[in-house]
Amino acid sequence: MITKQTFHVIGFVLLLFAIFSGHWFFFLFGGFFFFLPAAQDWWGKSMSKWVSLEWSSDHTRVLSGTPVHVTVRLHNRSWLPLPATWLRFTLPEHVVVEGADEVRTLNHRTSVRLRFDLPMRQSAVRTLILIPNKRGTVWLTDIQSETLPLLGEEPTAMTLSISFSLLVYPLPLALSPVLLAKTEPDGNRLSRQRQQDDVTFQRGVRSYMPGDRFKHIHWKATAKTGSLETRLFEYTAHPNWRIVGHILPSYEPMMQKYNDTTNERTISCLAALSGLCRRKSVGYELYLTVKQRGRDHFHLPTGNGKAHHLHVMTQLAQMHHFVTTSLAPVLRRLEGVPGKEAILIVTPRMDQSVQASAERLVQCGHQVAVLDVSSDPVTIQRFEHARLKKRSVMMR
Repeated sequence: MITKQTFHVIGFVLLLFAIFSGHWFFFLFGGFFFFLPAAQDWWGKSMSKWVSLEWSSDHTRVLSGTPVHVTVRLHNRSWLPLPATWLRFTLPEHVVVEGADEVRTLNHRTSVRLRFDLPMRQSAVRTLILIPNKRGTVWLTDIQSETLPLLGEEPTAMTLSISFSLLVYPLPLALSPVLLAKTEPDGNRLSRQRQQDDVTFQRGVRSYMPGDRFKHIHWKATAKTGSLETRLFEYTAHPNWRIVGHILPSYEPMMQKYNDTTNERTISCLAALSGLCRRKSVGYELYLTVKQRGRDHFHLPTGNGKAHHLHVMTQLAQMHHFVTTSLAPVLRRLEGVPGKEAILIVTPRMDQSVQASAERLVQCGHQVAVLDVSSDPVTIQRFEHARLKKRSVMMR
């Protein structure tokens, strides 16, 4: 029997006794026990008008393993105190929480409880430390609140709405700092083999693509066509890299093997290459063997600025439940690319098909390097045209 039913029974007995005795005191005392549950119901319905929650954090985008300091403020604008008020919310299992009163793992979720003692017309502050250990997005939209009853009822439950999201970037894999320099073409003269836009001379416009710099938008052409147009510049001798990431299926039935850990290592290597290109001011475009909006592969246009780096890291962080494709069609497409490009293939499975595709790219005149992330440390294999020519002579 809940407290409300108990109060009703006591009030009914007192009113029945008052009818037979005729004393007004028992009438008032019995009515008081009927008044308490009604007053508690009114307080529970109107509590959302007087109690509010404020949630703030010092970061919204962090690398995996970075502590995030969160400040939780609970405001009480009513004339009644709120003792023993508990806030409960859940986070993904990989998020470590420090500074809470109670933290436990249940159904692959981290359940967190905080206690507040709110005097009337005052606020209380608590500080938490969240440490996410996996890439992705941490969402929090509501928090469940339980308050000690003031009028003899069960704990008052209430849902407090908040808006909090934390984007967790993949942790870059440890790579050699001279990795890019070793595979970079020698010389600095102008040629078709090393093409990159030079902002000194403009040669036309094209349609806007995600990753383009805001300052390169051609506003006059945009006003004429009604859609965003980006300036095209003349070529220089700086190299543009084409980075190809080989993502394996999450589960391979024929091999009875899960590849989640391997794919995470590949994504971390791609994040490290993005940061390396950002520090070296090298332009690059990204290819991934996953489907994107009806396409057979994921493609991110060329860029080399901070905005491009953040866009790449965001795409890598939000890559979940993807449908993978084969690496061979992507490399086949690169064989027909005009000009001579520097291609870097990141794969966790260095087999004969990947090696044969790399050799065909070299025969087309491209600079090719393959990073094998299946082992630690990451190994790099360069494919040069002179080496292939020597091998063909020995085979004859």
